[in-house]
Amino acid sequence: MKFFILYIFFILFQIILLVKGIEVKSSTILKKDVNLLGTDLSYALIDVEFDQEVFKYDSLSCPNFACKDIPVNKNIDCTCDYTDVNECPKIRDPTCKNVCPTSINTNTAGTIQDTICTGYNWTTIKLEENTNTTYEAINGIPLYFRMKANSYDCKGLYFKVLPVSGFGKTSINGRSHGSSSRSSSGSKPERNMLFNICPSDSYSFTTGNILSVFRSWTNGTYFIAVRAISDSFKFQIQTHTNFVPTTPITPYCQSATINHTCINLGQLNSGSMADASKKFYNLNIDKADFYYFNFPTLYQSTQIFMSDYYQYPNKVNNTWSLIQDTENSLVLYLEPKNETTPHTIYIAVEMTFGSQFVFSVTTQGTKYAHKISDFPSTLSGVLDFLNSARLSLPSGQVYTSPAYTSNGIFSTIYPLFDMNPLWPVSSLYIGSSSFSYSNISQPILGDTKPKSFQVSFLLTKGSSVFETYDTISSSSLQFYSTLFGEDQKPINLNVTFKEREIECNNKEFQKIISFIGDTENTLFNVSDIDELNNYRYRLDSLTISDSWISCSNKALSLLQMETVKKDISTYICPYPSTDEKFKTHPCCSIVARYDQCCNPSMVPTDVTQFISVNKSLVSEQCSSLECTQSVLSDYGSSITGIDDCAVSSNELTRLGLGPITVLRDCKSKLLSPFCSNDTDCNGYGNGKCNLFSRTCIPDFNKVDFEYVKCVLSNLSPGTLFSLLEGSTKVNDDVAAKVFNNHLSTDCIGQNDIKDRSTYVWVNGIDDTCYSALPHGCIDESCLTYHDVCLEGVFAGLWDFKMISNVDDCNNWGICPYLSCIDNTYTGNGVTTSCEDACLSKDFCGVCTNEDTQCHVVTEATDQTSCQTQNQICLLPNGEYDLTATSESDCNSKGKCSVPCGYECSSSLANNQDNYCAFIEAGMNSANCAALNNPAGTAEWSTEANVCILRSATTQQQCFTAGTNYTWIDCSSMLEGECLGPNYEYASLCSLKPVECQTEQECLTAGTCSDEFYFEPNGPYPFGYGKCVFKHVNNGYIAGKGCYTFQHDTPNGCFNKSFTFPTAAYCSSSGGVWWAPSRNQSSCASQMGCKILESADLVNNLPYNYYFNDMSEETCEGCIDSFNKWTNKFQWKAATWLPGVLKPVTWNTAKSFIPNENRDVFNYQLFYNSVDKATKTQVADLFRSEAYCRMERLQSNLNSITCSCSGEGGPQCFTASTPLLGQTKPCAGASSSFSFDYGKIQFTNRSISQNCQYCSISQISREIYTSAQKESLASNFVSYEKADKYGVKNSKGAVIGTLLGDGIMIKSQDGINEATICLVIFEETNDKYTKYDFAVQIDDESTPTPIQSNKLFTQMSNGTTTGKEKQLMVCSIVSTIQGGNPIYFPINRMDEWENVSKQAFDSTSRALMYTLAAFFLAVALWGMVELTLIVISRIKNRGKTIRRNFQLTHLLIGVVTLFITIRAIYFFIMPSGNLSDSPIADYILVVLPTFIYFTAFNILLVLWYVIVFLVLKKNKSADNLTKRLFTIVFVINAFLYLLFIAIVLVFQYTNTDPSNDCGSRIVISVESSTPQRVVSIVYAAIQALISLIMGAAFIYLGGRLFIVMRSTNIKIGSKSNHQRKIFILSFVCSIGFLLHCVFVLILVAGNVNSMVFSFIGLVITEIIPACSILFCFDQRSKNNNMDGGTSTRGMSAKSGKGGKMTTIVGDSRQSISLSHSQSNSASPSEFYSNNGDYPNDSSINTPNSSNLSVNNNINNNINNNNNNNNNINNHESEIN
Repeated sequence: MKFFILYIFFILFQIILLVKGIEVKSSTILKKDVNLLGTDLSYALIDVEFDQEVFKYDSLSCPNFACKDIPVNKNIDCTCDYTDVNECPKIRDPTCKNVCPTSINTNTAGTIQDTICTGYNWTTIKLEENTNTTYEAINGIPLYFRMKANSYDCKGLYFKVLPVSGFGKTSINGRSHGSSSRSSSGSKPERNMLFNICPSDSYSFTTGNILSVFRSWTNGTYFIAVRAISDSFKFQIQTHTNFVPTTPITPYCQSATINHTCINLGQLNSGSMADASKKFYNLNIDKADFYYFNFPTLYQSTQIFMSDYYQYPNKVNNTWSLIQDTENSLVLYLEPKNETTPHTIYIAVEMTFGSQFVFSVTTQGTKYAHKISDFPSTLSGVLDFLNSARLSLPSGQVYTSPAYTSNGIFSTIYPLFDMNPLWPVSSLYIGSSSFSYSNISQPILGDTKPKSFQVSFLLTKGSSVFETYDTISSSSLQFYSTLFGEDQKPINLNVTFKEREIECNNKEFQKIISFIGDTENTLFNVSDIDELNNYRYRLDSLTISDSWISCSNKALSLLQMETVKKDISTYICPYPSTDEKFKTHPCCSIVARYDQCCNPSMVPTDVTQFISVNKSLVSEQCSSLECTQSVLSDYGSSITGIDDCAVSSNELTRLGLGPITVLRDCKSKLLSPFCSNDTDCNGYGNGKCNLFSRTCIPDFNKVDFEYVKCVLSNLSPGTLFSLLEGSTKVNDDVAAKVFNNHLSTDCIGQNDIKDRSTYVWVNGIDDTCYSALPHGCIDESCLTYHDVCLEGVFAGLWDFKMISNVDDCNNWGICPYLSCIDNTYTGNGVTTSCEDACLSKDFCGVCTNEDTQCHVVTEATDQTSCQTQNQICLLPNGEYDLTATSESDCNSKGKCSVPCGYECSSSLANNQDNYCAFIEAGMNSANCAALNNPAGTAEWSTEANVCILRSATTQQQCFTAGTNYTWIDCSSMLEGECLGPNYEYASLCSLKPVECQTEQECLTAGTCSDEFYFEPNGPYPFGYGKCVFKHVNNGYIAGKGCYTFQHDTPNGCFNKSFTFPTAAYCSSSGGVWWAPSRNQSSCASQMGCKILESADLVNNLPYNYYFNDMSEETCEGCIDSFNKWTNKFQWKAATWLPGVLKPVTWNTAKSFIPNENRDVFNYQLFYNSVDKATKTQVADLFRSEAYCRMERLQSNLNSITCSCSGEGGPQCFTASTPLLGQTKPCAGASSSFSFDYGKIQFTNRSISQNCQYCSISQISREIYTSAQKESLASNFVSYEKADKYGVKNSKGAVIGTLLGDGIMIKSQDGINEATICLVIFEETNDKYTKYDFAVQIDDESTPTPIQSNKLFTQMSNGTTTGKEKQLMVCSIVSTIQGGNPIYFPINRMDEWENVSKQAFDSTSRALMYTLAAFFLAVALWGMVELTLIVISRIKNRGKTIRRNFQLTHLLIGVVTLFITIRAIYFFIMPSGNLSDSPIADYILVVLPTFIYFTAFNILLVLWYVIVFLVLKKNKSADNLTKRLFTIVFVINAFLYLLFIAIVLVFQYTNTDPSNDCGSRIVISVESSTPQRVVSIVYAAIQALISLIMGAAFIYLGGRLFIVMRSTNIKIGSKSNHQRKIFILSFVCSIGFLLHCVFVLILVAGNVNSMVFSFIGLVITEIIPACSILFCFDQRSKNNNMDGGTSTRGMSAKSGKGGKMTTIVGDSRQSISLSHSQSNSASPSEFYSNNGDYPNDSSINTPNSSNLSVNNNINNNINNNNNNNNNINNHESEIN
């Protein structure tokens, strides 16, 4: 029950589908850009996804026809079966009366026979046994198949060949392999070849009789041949049969107009047309059904245009078009408009070349459904689904793709999830000079997308814009009933689309990168050009994948690009095709290019250029900011410079033309010289002269060997290197090896070097073409004569056919006594083979040797008469003279190698030039005899085949004889018009040679090479003039040329038929009469523009030439072309061949001398080797181009994708030296290698021997970025910053800078000499005045100048790329070492070797030494003071009253220490030895700053105590000494803890910047964020402390100064105290305030001025230090102490009253202060209560008279302290 319900559900679902029909699930459009083989392409890709599978129908349909000759008895098969190799033909029933022949006539005349059972190796296939077997045809060698048809039934045959890879040509017939066949196109083989072979095809549609030769249908055996057009063609075969309707057709239809012919269903429609004409038909659809249209090609191919709306359909206005080259068919489901109104289909049948045609339409055909994934390959799938949809633009314009050759812009593509428009290869690349499109194999594709139909539209190709993406996005895709759904209903939809977005996925992108890597690895090792192009194409096709495109778009979104108009020098057409100027501009129109030059011109062009990186987006979306920015910058530059990688087509042409020219030139070695004796043959062969032909006898091995030596000696080293597999050394041994490697068996004769196998170009269509005429070509380098057959419709049909006698070599040869021509002999009117005619014979004559023809003396018929003859005078070509009596006489009887001219003469045997002839149709000897009355009146001439009236001896007599009599006067005719009275009797007059009579006459004679065009050819007799016309745009070819009924010549076109018989008629018809040149002046006077055949005009046979219509000025003015203004024809001077006197001999038993099969040099095999070697060079160029274009894009995009769409980190930036490409310089050859920012030019001396591969990589100068790490110290002067891209000498001094990116030249053996040119971004300056190059050898770390004396500058060629022209520095480098040397362009100093490293400039050094001297002087002063203190302490040691260590001593010591460190620092700093030492920074810069603060904070603390504790009577003053020490300790402890913390944080938060970029760039060594914060905080603390201390000095110093001024102290002492307080307060406050400003300016302003630092340090450090030492000068203290003792005496003991000793200022002056009272005396002296001698000049020991005063003062001061303790006990002085 469950399964029943599911079954019912399935049935209902199918019914719903049938009712609903096929629907579109989604339709999207996506833009993809790609650079394919150097050309920028932009595509719009459309994907229409249906809800069910999509199908297309093939069909088998035939017109109604009653078969004939079908066996009635089906038990007896009398048809001929030739399919069994072992039984051919198969044995039949004895009752069969028809004969199965084993050979058959293949032409109407019956002159060509083809064997059926021998001569072919075939494979037998069975009808309708479709096994999906894949076959392969290679190298143009046909694969033969045979298939037995159904013997008893009248069935049509469906025969289909499906390409798996490559393309081929298929032929099928029912007679034999060599018979005329139905075939696919050889010029347009890109299709699935489907034949509908019907019984009616083998019968004449006019007579109804079976065709005698062209028979495609049979019930016997089908003969099939498949030949590869590409190097390899893999294919499968499908066959079906079905019965043919036999019901007779009753005409019933009505024609739509008088210009239309109506079509009856099932009827065979036939007709004939002239060239370029058309006929119109109409088909009335009165019932809904499947309609089968069949257009076979039995004659010429037809083009079919069908429409359901336009009565006269054409290429533009049509609904369906069938334009495949041969065999078209179509299945449509059609319905009437309604029940009463039929639907009319209008059909136009067009033919380019007029002939008969047939077609049929029926509803009784058989259809075969298939979806695109059913095919054996994506190629065959796409080819089958062509012509399935059209694109309708908003403007109404429609694009279709009815055939592969028309799919360049709009085409069906294979449905993939990852859409790829590059497969199959676009027809735009047909005829490409860069690669053979047919040999490209399928690239890497993604997964098939089911239920999908996809198309592509080419938006742009290079600078050509076809449509914009917005236009295509707004268009619609129309399906017009050629595709069907699963329900067999046609798809008739109009689909619009939405834009599809793709996201960058790093994992998917890495898969593409992996494929690219694998492809590149393979590409590196491939030398075969076709294989290499396969991988080039595969490489580029990977870059159109979704993964690449999405990530490329992501990268582009991070760049700021700008499109600007720039004038670019270009060959691009400047006009659109709609502009009238398009037709006349040579860069636009091929027609105009025929007689004009397409020279580069400055054309305003949109150029996209890289501006900058969008840093904000990068910081948001990517990791490793600096690295990503750098890579993006490289990427932006790379995508705008990618075109620089392309190999120019001219370079490829030059590369291929060079070896071909050598091969041609060296064939002059083969020409046998004229000779009269063996001496004339020295240096040719064995040095023997053939006295019969008067040419030197060739020794094949020797002559061929000389040819090989000539070729090897003249080939370019690059070609030679490839040919000799790694060597360029040429000598006899090498030549012998090459010679022996190219031997093969051939049939050779004895007397001519070309008496061997030769070749001719054949096309199977036009055997009158010059290229099809035998010219004795011995290899493919043979120069051909350009003709119309090489153009247009004949393209692609040429084969290089070998003419060989190897199989019957013994039948060919010479007869010593007979003159055979082409191995035949004609004598007595009978023609036989030379072998049969040459019976063994004795004769009298002279033979050069046993293998040559002989002079036969016919007068001597026996040995006796021969012996009496003695000697004869031998003349060329078997002639002789019997009258010569001496050698000199014989010599004078010689002959010229060519005639001295020609004259028009009669063809009569008696050479009568004028006579009366009876001219009448049908005249023969019998009729002429009837006119011979009386006898002797008339005579029949057997030579001229004319009846001569002997009785008429004058023109008048002939005229009066009758109307049929014509007077013939040959002698009066001009040479170029030497002909009988009409074409039928042309032979009555003919040119006959005028022999030179003397040697002098001979020396003026010769032949002009224009004689080729006056050889007997078709209707033209020898030497007859030609009426030539200018080349025209004839409609058959893209450019100018001749019509197909004409021949082409350097002087114009002439008709193949005898249309213009006279010069007068020619001139009146607009032509120019051209007669042969008979003298050197007329031959040499004909000049023209010789150009290389172009692929866009002709099917270019290898490097041939023709003459166009350019003037000399135009010809020579064509830039970068192969044009040459030169002689159209060459004059060859005649040679006098004197007679040679030789004795005669009797020769016995002379017979036929056969040719010989033996191993000889094979010129075509050698050509193939040279061609392969040349292609290896081309492969090297293409390989280098591929690397150049891909490497930087790939590595950069990989890094960007990893950083911005992947995990990020160092793994994203591993590539460091992008490969620019490879080159292969060779010994003895000049070459160049160009890249985006420079070039390398190799000379013929660059390589010592052979060739060697060089890899060129880019080295960024960013690697050499100079950077300095920020130090903690706010340095007073920074070290002189090294230039950013500095170049150093051996002493570490920067002596120059890198001016641009460099290159790494990787080679094995090094290069002797090369010119390196690199773009520079800067120029020389005052510091670095010279340009140079620097080299970095493998084991060195920095580049070193090479001191080049061969430098020059030049501008890069920016006009061709849209870039700005850039300055390049070039140098001829004499030696480039092997390995990996790196070269950079630099500027440098002049004398750079001896420059020492200088950390500072001279001014800074002078100022630093000055500062050091100042600091040293102050330090010495401080040391003197300290010395005095020490001496004083020593003196007082052991005394009762001694001086304790005081703060004054500490202050002086700290200041001296600070100043000393500063002095040391400034003495060492100029040397630069401290630049890289953080310890030095801490000890010599940072620590002294804290010591500096320590020194002055002691003074401030003391002043603070006085002002805030003592003067304000603070209770804390009781323990003042302890308090002072505590404050000083705490403050300095804090300062030094801060110092330690700052140092530790700075030291241990430093960054060793992880360079994620590898060596792509150098990340500048910078401080970490904590370090930057600490550095700023440190500077701020310095400034803050300085500000506070400065303010404190102002405030505290001011307070003390005021107190001192109001104190009653002795005048001298008071003023001294006030002065010192003022000095200290003023100097220190100003110093610290300026120090605050100084530090802020150094840090915030990043000031790097030693002058500023000098002034700042003097003011803020030296002067304050001096003020301390001045105010506390120990000498003055000691002097005052000594003076006080002598004048005032000393008190042994002080009282305990209210006395105190304190420090005035920070100078440790002890003074006793009293409360200021108006009546109090200001004491001038104070004493210490402990009886010690204070260390200040103001302290005196009081005497007894002062006690009361002192007591009073102390009492006043301490009135709030009843028992004031003495501050200064035994060790009470505040230190």
